Amino acid sequence: MPDNTMVSTTMISTTSIGTTTASTALVFDSGDNAFMMISTALVLMMTPALAFFYGGLVHTKNILNQLFLSFVCMGIVFTQWVLIGFTFAFGPPVSRGFGSFGDAVLRFGSRMDPFYSPTYPLLTYAAYQGTFAIITAAIISGSIVGRMKLIPYMIFIFLWTTGCYDALAHWVWSENGWLKHLGTLDFAGGTVVHISSGVSGFVASLILGKRIDYKPHESIANNLPFTVLGCCLLWVGWIGFNAGSANAASALASLALVNTNAAAAAALITWVVIDALRGQITVSGACVSPVIGLVAITPAAGFVQPGWALLFGIIPTTIIYFMVLYKHHMKFDDTLDVAIIHGCGGIIGAFMTGLFSELNQNPSGGADGAFYGRPVQLWYQIAGILTTIGFASACTAGLLLPLKYTIGIRLSPEEELRGLDCSAHGEKWEITNKSRQATTSTVTSGNTSERLPFSDKNGSTSDKRSSRSRSNNKRRSVVRLRSDISRSRYNATRVRPQQQSQPQRNNQQLNVKDLPLPV
Repeated sequence: MPDNTMVSTTMISTTSIGTTTASTALVFDSGDNAFMMISTALVLMMTPALAFFYGGLVHTKNILNQLFLSFVCMGIVFTQWVLIGFTFAFGPPVSRGFGSFGDAVLRFGSRMDPFYSPTYPLLTYAAYQGTFAIITAAIISGSIVGRMKLIPYMIFIFLWTTGCYDALAHWVWSENGWLKHLGTLDFAGGTVVHISSGVSGFVASLILGKRIDYKPHESIANNLPFTVLGCCLLWVGWIGFNAGSANAASALASLALVNTNAAAAAALITWVVIDALRGQITVSGACVSPVIGLVAITPAAGFVQPGWALLFGIIPTTIIYFMVLYKHHMKFDDTLDVAIIHGCGGIIGAFMTGLFSELNQNPSGGADGAFYGRPVQLWYQIAGILTTIGFASACTAGLLLPLKYTIGIRLSPEEELRGLDCSAHGEKWEITNKSRQATTSTVTSGNTSERLPFSDKNGSTSDKRSSRSRSNNKRRSVVRLRSDISRSRYNATRVRPQQQSQPQRNNQQLNVKDLPLPV
């Protein structure tokens, strides 16, 4: 080991409820700790990246609200994670289905854990897993854009993370989780993160109902540069998402890193090629496609060869492309296609993991799939998929329906048409035509006639009035200019005979022959 690597030996006692095992020596590796902390930062960055990704795709009247719905999860979920979330998911287990309060408020100090963090402090692992919980909750917000009240949304996020996410994380990733012991493979969150959030977003959109101004054939994207920025940052952050799940700076992390980029790249090329064959390459589609590949490879990033990772980008992207193309036939309003991209992408990726996984790629935690002589792995993957779909659906409905019939979760039609930026936040974000600059202004309370609701996708009634006034001003300017020109011409015809001198008149009578030839 290099001389500049700090190595120390710590004697710990691994304990479980009612049982104490022998002391085990664990070696602290500063390289692994640094790698996991960097991965934690990358995954945390994915939540504001998701906010930008979503923010560019929503209506201008809801852009600030969508940014808020994403990044507020960084406060709600991590607070929950420190208090009870981590111990429910990874604390001393009561059974294969539930954690305990044993590690509540992360009161385990700097100890290491032989299963979760054998070479670095358990606190680092807790922070890393906390960032997964944050972005999982934030993904759901894409399904409910523009029609859910803020307070019920924040209550739902806290309760959903506690009741749904923590339990799924325990079942799939915990030392004694029942899906883990069954044989379900999920390297970095295909079931725990993407299927659960996609299914929950779908159920939430059904319970909330369609938007008042919902038009299935119409795009409401307002700022595609935001979406491009968010997509690029998500791609970079996903390296920490998948490679960090190797739990050490190891060869397995390198495999996950390469597979992550291979799937995203293949997905991007696939979408662009299909778009080109149909006649037009869309920027919004090109931004969505890498996310599809990244979602699909997430459960398999540490179990498959890089060659198979290309298929994890090509196959799901092809399927989801046509699902998005014909989504107007579906009878629900999932605003940003969370159910299709994350839910279906996670399902396809988890299923393909049962086909292409290979024990040689990950001897300590992998298994051979159907293409390597072990078709039973497909059943284990299907069991994990169905369990996640059923449990996430039940949790989401069980939380939203009581909120719906008690405090209410849906905005009034007037507030929804005005947009949450104005009605919920008292602010709005817009690009002014005069200065071509993005501005944020505060909406002050006053006469309701001055704050009319938005009437269509292009903005508010006040925006229409301002555009009419600008066009009228332009007409007046043109009329005034024409009048000035006519007046000047009339004056010129009156002045010219008086000012014209006799020599000039004589010059006008010169013979044409006396004029110089043109050069």
